[in-house]
Amino acid sequence: MTRIEANTGNTLNRELQTRLGHVSESNQKYAGVIISYSGTLDTTSADSILQLAEKSILYTGGSMSEMKRVCKILIECFQNVSRHGWIDELGETFLHLTIEHNPFGYQIHCRNIVDLEMASTLKLKLNEVNGLNLSQLHKKYVETLCKDESQNTQGVGLGLLNMAKRSVGPLEYELIQQDNNDLLLFYLTVTVKR
Repeated sequence: MTRIEANTGNTLNRELQTRLGHVSESNQKYAGVIISYSGTLDTTSADSILQLAEKSILYTGGSMSEMKRVCKILIECFQNVSRHGWIDELGETFLHLTIEHNPFGYQIHCRNIVDLEMASTLKLKLNEVNGLNLSQLHKKYVETLCKDESQNTQGVGLGLLNMAKRSVGPLEYELIQQDNNDLLLFYLTVTVKR
């Protein structure tokens, strides 16, 4: 694997800035973007983002339960990016993240680079999760929890099921082809209702 080329990094930064501009102009009544991060994902950055998220959500009037739900989803996002994100030649995985306070509640927008194989896997798993109603989601979660890890490699993971359980609506996602045909931008949006 090679380090993310400058044009791929620039593409990610342009998209993040576009999103930040759109959000800040459209949500004057709400806090808008309360957290924005763009960089490598490691234990230190994940811990710092979680601490900032906790304080920011409470500062914007969020309840403790909202803050806990958002932070649990963030942890799942970090684990998803760490385990499945594209790793460059230096062993780094890049993350672009925003947490937005809007009329719906809190939206977590998580972006990272994935290869073609992982993009295909994510698409299948997310479509499966999004096709479940609430009772099916709970049933699938318990079934997945009870299965041996070696048996669960083809099914939906606990992380996606956890996110779906804590969110309102589907787990929105988009896979955007990059100039390098082997890499895609994976964009996940999870909404936590107020």
